[in-house]
Amino acid sequence: MINLTKNDILLIMANSDYGVCYEPIVTVDDMHIVGYEALSRFKLKNTLVPPDIVFKALHDDLEMFFYIESIMKKFQLEHRPENKTLFLNLDPDVSLKDTQIDFWINLLKSQDNIVVEIIENSDEESVDDISNFMDWMSVNDIEYAYDDFGKPNSIFFHSLLETALYIKLDIHFLRTIKIDKSYIELLKGVIKYANSKRKYTILEGVETDEDLAVAKLLEVDYVQGYLFKDKFTTYWI
Repeated sequence: MINLTKNDILLIMANSDYGVCYEPIVTVDDMHIVGYEALSRFKLKNTLVPPDIVFKALHDDLEMFFYIESIMKKFQLEHRPENKTLFLNLDPDVSLKDTQIDFWINLLKSQDNIVVEIIENSDEESVDDISNFMDWMSVNDIEYAYDDFGKPNSIFFHSLLETALYIKLDIHFLRTIKIDKSYIELLKGVIKYANSKRKYTILEGVETDEDLAVAKLLEVDYVQGYLFKDKFTTYWI
């Protein structure tokens, strides 16, 4: 496992060794691309560094975390695919101050068709922080998604499920269904709830034709995953 220091991250940014991968979000019925999720990419000394490791290190310095994310999100918006909805991952820890919130409001409202994926890390985020995050986005008519719903060891956030326009179903569901087919019934219940509330469901982690067949059986709205890797687009600065 790679251990990054703050100096390593500053070196990555100073050398402009960062990029973005746009992962398509696809309709189940006709495989039409309706949007993209922007995923951060980093390199240190020509070696790819998993973004989760970068962001985990940044949680020790929230001012630096905000600084890095402000650069990354501007970059992701600048190179976004045209005429498609863009899903941006955003951690509540980068919007704890009024000045930070104002920055995000101005940035997000400067473009159309933006959906914020709320990152919920139960070990690091407080319920109040997530609630405040949801509040200022709702007040400013910024659409958001419940990211990684059903992820192991995450908390169940009822108000986020209730107010999010999109529910992104974690890859854990597909992995569990492969072991226990009855788990499909649980997921059907979530999707039925979403349909009744006029929300959209996105099944993450679709990697095989068998996964896609499960998505069709469940009647989710959209899917994403490595099955569509030929449609991924990556930009480096």
